[in-house]
Amino acid sequence: MIVAIQGTSTFDDYNVLLRAMGVAMSTLKQEDSILEIYSAGPGNINAMVSEFVNLSERGLKSRGKKIKFEKVAPAVIDQKMYAGEINFFAFLSKPNERASKLVELAKDYNVDSGVFQY
Repeated sequence: MIVAIQGTSTFDDYNVLLRAMGVAMSTLKQEDSILEIYSAGPGNINAMVSEFVNLSERGLKSRGKKIKFEKVAPAVIDQKMYAGEINFFAFLSKPNERASKLVELAKDYNVDSGVFQY
């Protein structure tokens, strides 16, 4: 399973990130052995996702699953959505902030997605 994440530079609520990851992981199938997370940043989002991956690794390993994290450019997520490789896309922001183009692309490519705001 591949999850893609992007957010705004002002986003700073780790609990909202946890909620987004909970939603993404609820679609994880029993046969999925690897959870790959692609983060398109910015730096604050990358740091929170990295922390989530580090904290979740042991719990997932006990269930026979691996978790991987990779920082990527937004164009990479666009390409992977187009190819049908992304299973879930999460966008994190504060209320009234504009969503990125990837949110619209996720809808266009029929990728499950969520905009998580607080």
